Amino acid sequence: MEEKISVIIPCYNVEQYIDRCLASVAAQTIGLDKLEIICVNDASTDGTWQKLLAWERRYPQNILLVDCVQNGKLGQARNIGLAHASGDYVVFLDADDWMEPDSYEKLYQLIRDYQCDVVAFQFVRDDGVHNVWKKQERRGREDFCLDLTVDEERKKVLATALMDNGCTDKMYTRAFIMQNGLQFPQGCAYEDIYWGVLVQLCAGRVYFLNEKLYHYYINPDSIVLKKDEEYHMDIFYTTMLMWEECRRRGALERYPREMELNFLIYYYLGGMKMLALRYTELKYGEYQKMCETVRQTVPEYKTNPYLTQVLDDMQQLEIALIEQDISREQFARVMELLRGNG
Repeated sequence: MEEKISVIIPCYNVEQYIDRCLASVAAQTIGLDKLEIICVNDASTDGTWQKLLAWERRYPQNILLVDCVQNGKLGQARNIGLAHASGDYVVFLDADDWMEPDSYEKLYQLIRDYQCDVVAFQFVRDDGVHNVWKKQERRGREDFCLDLTVDEERKKVLATALMDNGCTDKMYTRAFIMQNGLQFPQGCAYEDIYWGVLVQLCAGRVYFLNEKLYHYYINPDSIVLKKDEEYHMDIFYTTMLMWEECRRRGALERYPREMELNFLIYYYLGGMKMLALRYTELKYGEYQKMCETVRQTVPEYKTNPYLTQVLDDMQQLEIALIEQDISREQFARVMELLRGNG
């Protein structure tokens, strides 16, 4: 049976963008016969479903539609897509983004030639109006391949930004996902934190393609950018889910310092950024709870050698505040400082 790539696209109120997204998939040089396109309509309230039906009528052999009655957020939509996927390889694509025409052909060749679990690639931020290649290069530094079954290589990935937590800038073998029981947390935002860390813990061989293939749309209506939304607090919940799952899988014992660093980066530093940039109201009480949780969860964090090896000066200053019991007024000044840097 011919190998296929499952392209999983969660769709929620994207009638403005879904045509551009699906057109970029239909135009892939690898050919539609190699693609299984799974669109999960996450209870959209606009004309998204009608747009999807039109695409299904156009390509009935290549597009599978799943219509959800209730909105379950990105994690659930992606899990539903995974449950329907039958391809040998899996990619995730957000419905307001799009791909370079030769993306899947290149990724397919690399993941097969190098026998990898994952091929990671680059993305470009795109406003959809200007030609991004006029101002920057599509190709970056040289590619490389890492064997993460070697502990030192996995530690390097866990302790640096070498491999980010995004799911849309990677191709995976479906066997890797299934064998490791990888799924997204459901009903919460910031689901990539959970998924990304587990991928870094479970992957064997990873190829790093330093080429920008994915167009990440600078969407002014993106849920990530909206202010004063309660779901931004999910960053704490999702990070704790990740931490407990890593504990269950034995990662806290095998990579204690690396996992400690990850907790500080996503729970504390990510939380500080979120409190500063996503809320207009001062969240001093939440900050105090955040500090207490850090002290209870990773009590030895102050002796972590990665703090000075990996974090920049500003991040180290933020970490130093955990034990300072700063006042509300001092916290307000810290938030202003972070907004200025943001």
